[in-house]
Amino acid sequence: MKVIFGTTNKRKIEDLKTIIDNNNLDLEILTLSDIGWNLGEIEENGTTLEENSLIKAQTIYSFCKQNDINYPIITDDAGLFVDVLNGEPGIYTARYADEELKNNPELPKYECVNKLLRNLNNLENRKAKYKCVVTCMFENGEYFQTKGESEGSISNEIIEPINKPYFYSVFILTGENRTFNLLTKEEIKETYRYKALEKTLRKCVKIWFELKSE
Repeated sequence: MKVIFGTTNKRKIEDLKTIIDNNNLDLEILTLSDIGWNLGEIEENGTTLEENSLIKAQTIYSFCKQNDINYPIITDDAGLFVDVLNGEPGIYTARYADEELKNNPELPKYECVNKLLRNLNNLENRKAKYKCVVTCMFENGEYFQTKGESEGSISNEIIEPINKPYFYSVFILTGENRTFNLLTKEEIKETYRYKALEKTLRKCVKIWFELKSE
């Protein structure tokens, strides 16, 4: 069974392949590059993770229909939501400091993290959640969505190393005293995004075979 994963992000692709291997799923992942995607970056103009994940799926679905490509499509959207900042950066997590970087290209690529810490300004309430919404859309246009969530808090300073996702350098999972970027691969597999993708893949396979047997 082949599934289109709506990304060109190598890290995300490897994560999905790991989930497939760990669950012994008979799945082959096709990326946007594999299906000849030539429409550039998909504009995420929704107001929620659910909307943005669905927008991606619908856009890829339309492309597939125009090019006679018929496989299930999986897309995801994720973000960091900080309670005291009314959910910021939220759906803007990936572009939280775009304006600052545009005005001053000399700023570090992780300026989004610096901005978050400035906005928190040593506030005591540093509760936050990482959320992920995964959409699975089938060849007939029907779809379902799966959610994953990890509760935690924001540290007072950046903890190195600073790699993408940059906010992992300040997000501390509840029950841990380490930031996300210091967790092992095995520990990361128990968090929001992995869990959402894992649930989606299992359900996707089940529904796909049911549809084919009708």
